[in-house]
Amino acid sequence: MEKISLEQAKQRYTGQWLAFLVTEETPTGELWGQLLAHNPDRRELHRELREKKVERAYITFAGPVVKPGYAVILGCGSGSTSPSY
Repeated sequence: MEKISLEQAKQRYTGQWLAFLVTEETPTGELWGQLLAHNPDRRELHRELREKKVERAYITFAGPVVKPGYAVILGCGSGSTSPSY
């Protein structure tokens, strides 16, 4: 398999889910390794990994998590909805 950086894989397969086997990390934090699989559908990617019996992979999405034009509001605090006194 071709050795590739995670950033190169993300650029090549923008908008897809990636299964990446990290084999090297540079002092600057850049990850290198092998792209095991890629698919726009996360479920299909996991199905393919199960078929290949892949036991170890870094799964990531190569693109924005939130589609352009949308916004996300994240809550903060303890997660409790009742007031604490």
